[in-house]
Amino acid sequence: MSSLVKEVNNELIKKISLILNDFENFDKPFLNDQGDIIIRNNTLKKSKRENSILTNVFKKIIADDIKKNRV
Repeated sequence: MSSLVKEVNNELIKKISLILNDFENFDKPFLNDQGDIIIRNNTLKKSKRENSILTNVFKKIIADDIKKNRV
């Protein structure tokens, strides 16, 4: 990327960050490898974490049950 493009991207991200300061549910924007600006929603992350905890509980229950059936 040329320095002009980097400068424009940085300025755009700064302006988007200023707008996002009014909203508490979003992470800081960043550029990915393809040059896309990514803005993640915090509420989605929390629900995924909660789902993974529940999934892990069921995995453990199933694993323990399989162990009992082998004995």
